[in-house]
Amino acid sequence: MSGKLARLDAFIANWRARLERQAEVHFAARSLESPVGTPAHIADDFAHENGFKRIGFDWELLDAEALPSEDRSAIGAFRDALSRDLAMRTGWLGDDQARECAREFLDAFDPATRMVVTNHIVRSGGESEGWFPISDATFEWAFVAYDERKIALLIVTAED
Repeated sequence: MSGKLARLDAFIANWRARLERQAEVHFAARSLESPVGTPAHIADDFAHENGFKRIGFDWELLDAEALPSEDRSAIGAFRDALSRDLAMRTGWLGDDQARECAREFLDAFDPATRMVVTNHIVRSGGESEGWFPISDATFEWAFVAYDERKIALLIVTAED
């Protein structure tokens, strides 16, 4: 990857094997110049560009600065997504590693212009109240983050 994508390259190199213990991992990243449109529109176009379904304005905007216990917390959503397997039956990364994964992903983007969305309806503390699928998988959780220079999609999927 180019220099501006180096942190995302390091992120997926660090986390892919751990994530793949419980899910199939799809990761894509590319340069982005002056994004135009709503966060949902930008995420939808990028997901579609990478072979996933469009969900329009059903992308949920997350707050990368919110504490994990707060509404629409990006850290809380990652924790909810990755601490247990996608069927929520067994352990996966656990709370601490899931939060660490989230921080490493989010830290790859400039905080001044960073936007992050998910395909889950996220409530207090990152808890999911359902999702809008972008794949045909039984279970999935997708995140798209971007800033003025780059964009990335992380989707984990699993079958029952």
